[in-house]
Amino acid sequence: MPPSKGKGKGKKKGKSKKTKNRAPDATCNCILLREIIIDILSRLPVKTLLQFRCVCKPWRKLISKPNFIDTHFLHSSSLQPSTGSSPILLHTRHPESSDHLLSLVNLSHESSSVVEELDNPFPFFLQNMVVVGSCNGIVCLCQTPLGDVIILWNPAMRQSRNVPLSKSKPIIGTHSCVSIGLAYDSQKNDFLVLSIQSFGPETMIADEVEMFSTKSFSWKRVPNEMGFRTLGLSCNLVIKGVPYWTALLADAHGSREILVRFDVSKKVFDRLPIPGARLGIQGYLVNLEDSLGILMWDKTDKCNVDIWVMDDEDGWSKKCNVEMLFGFDRIIGCVRNGNIVAEDENACCSSLIW
Repeated sequence: MPPSKGKGKGKKKGKSKKTKNRAPDATCNCILLREIIIDILSRLPVKTLLQFRCVCKPWRKLISKPNFIDTHFLHSSSLQPSTGSSPILLHTRHPESSDHLLSLVNLSHESSSVVEELDNPFPFFLQNMVVVGSCNGIVCLCQTPLGDVIILWNPAMRQSRNVPLSKSKPIIGTHSCVSIGLAYDSQKNDFLVLSIQSFGPETMIADEVEMFSTKSFSWKRVPNEMGFRTLGLSCNLVIKGVPYWTALLADAHGSREILVRFDVSKKVFDRLPIPGARLGIQGYLVNLEDSLGILMWDKTDKCNVDIWVMDDEDGWSKKCNVEMLFGFDRIIGCVRNGNIVAEDENACCSSLIW
């Protein structure tokens, strides 16, 4: 007897279902292929990446994304030995034209060489440019003293973006200056720009603080509960995405100089003491192997430098004292292995001092 129509339909349905289960998942393969491509591209040298942007539109769009740039920076940083040197961003002025010159300088005991002359994205007609700081491959530049031009710049990818100004702009005659800082929230992959408006050192009014987020692309007010007043036109230092300022804090005993840092996770300011602070002593904040350090020397004796390092648990501790054979004009920066680089005031060149 021939099979019933019901059974025939059942067999066909079962066979169709079995064939469907064996079919490849094209969506899964595309996602896997994309992840492999991203992983490979994120490990390539910058010059190769710039060439690969011309391969196709999807690659160009991918290489320009902030998440990809951040991943590429982490991979390139992990390849550098922790004891080796790292380039320093040097900001100078042309002696004749007064144009701003930005260079990546690699300094070591054996040699001193300019790695690359960088294309400055700052408009040439704005003279008062300041390098605020850098983190995760992004450099912040600003126009002083009112911070009316702020630029986030990626030198490696040759890309820059102007930060829109806040609606509450500083008022000339009311605010004496604006101090700009750069921060990075690693949890949200968000670059932050801090704008601190000062009413002037002759007043006791606390600075007003606003924060710009590249994620939300907007400004918002940050409370200044300590009531500090910054001393510089930009943050002194950025370490692992945390900006530091020297500031004045007024209390019952008068005004005293302190260090202020921005807690990126809590979005509040913390204060730190300054070690060995006394009359006639000069201090300069430096990054010592991803730790906060400060160089202290007498203004009349630039051949004797005390080096202090901050530990989150133990506070400040004096690491060593350096006796130099020559004085220096200014501190340039700190390389990855901990060497402090200064400019020789007599020879007008850069030298290692420690």
